Amino acid sequence: MPITHSDVGADEQLARRILIRARGIAPCIAGLDVESEEGKDALAILKGVYARAADVGTGAVSSRSRNGTSISLRDIKSAFAVEDIAGLRSLCGDVSVELPAAHARGSFPTDRPVSRLWPEGEYT
Repeated sequence: MPITHSDVGADEQLARRILIRARGIAPCIAGLDVESEEGKDALAILKGVYARAADVGTGAVSSRSRNGTSISLRDIKSAFAVEDIAGLRSLCGDVSVELPAAHARGSFPTDRPVSRLWPEGEYT
């Protein structure tokens, strides 16, 4: 059985929007069985996105009214963190989006200019 909006959260409209956005990020989600390990992983990510989106000010909801029963939404993609996107894509085998690296990337010269003036080990 595929992941449905009722698996993601209680607010049907918000859950559907999150599910649609998730399918755009990682199309294989539409075919994942909710009882499979990949389905459970995807559901865990989607429930986290749902919780963030439903929280006023931190996710997709910018304001909420109590008596007028109104809700203001930002663009739903703002509820997806980089880790959520990378996690969903990894479930489909797409690793093109990497998490931000904590270390510098690139090649650095091993030869230092100072070593030409005072070779290491020569004066010790």
